[in-house]
Amino acid sequence: MSKIKDYHITPVFALIVYILLFAASFIKLDSGFSVNTFLIVFVTQILVFVLPSIIYKRIKGPIKYRESGFRFFGASSILFVICASVFMFCASVLIGVKTSGASGAYYADLSEITVPGILYIIVIYCLLPAITEEIAFRSVIYGEYRKFGVFGAVVLSSALFSLVHFSLTSFLSYFMCGAVLALVYEVTKSVFASMLSHFLYNLMSVFSQKILSDAANKADNMIPFVFAFVCAMLLFLFFALSRAQKILEYDAAKLPEKENEEFPPLNVRLRSLLISLVSPGFLLCLGFAVFAGIMRAGR
Repeated sequence: MSKIKDYHITPVFALIVYILLFAASFIKLDSGFSVNTFLIVFVTQILVFVLPSIIYKRIKGPIKYRESGFRFFGASSILFVICASVFMFCASVLIGVKTSGASGAYYADLSEITVPGILYIIVIYCLLPAITEEIAFRSVIYGEYRKFGVFGAVVLSSALFSLVHFSLTSFLSYFMCGAVLALVYEVTKSVFASMLSHFLYNLMSVFSQKILSDAANKADNMIPFVFAFVCAMLLFLFFALSRAQKILEYDAAKLPEKENEEFPPLNVRLRSLLISLVSPGFLLCLGFAVFAGIMRAGR
């Protein structure tokens, strides 16, 4: 199987994940915080994201865990991950400023939830999706595209990550999140780092949505609200880029004998990116995401 064929087979894997996730959305769940609901969600996340990832990687050959990002990241990367997560959250809020919150299908009202309920929400809505989605979209999809260049890998994996949420109105916000998570993965070379960043973003989104909505509804003017988030976004972007530069410089100095990675020429990478965007697999992903979004809206 040639590299170009490998390049176009990746959206097929994404399409399988889409179909499984859409089918899983018809599972009826209890409204309360029950053990049965937890087990159903846990098993569903494994079947939708993790199991197809393992099968896909195994079909392509022996699974090389370190090359798939399953390596621990250093303590020096923690600040970078935190700053990237806060930047991602602030940017998401600004993109969705009309709804006064970050993108997310669920939000929690702390005034109405007990401590066990809070822990339940953290695991179900923050931790579990961060782990399973990062395995599929960063370890597998980004990793597959990366052999053709970082830019193309970020664009394509972020687009597929955004489409899996079946919400065209939130496409830009999810695309931005996917790009940030892909760059966290790229800088740290660790899927555990992107999992942590994804978890922190989910945590901020779930527990701030109600607070931000109430504050925005009571505000007479949105300008101070927007200004505060723009300042925070730019500040944390600066810190994140500074830390990323230090991490990359440290890695380069640590392994001076390592040869630079060889990617195809720029014109080949751009041509492959454009062809991939109109490939049958990618168009099927787009079409199915639109279909699933319409079906969800009508339910």
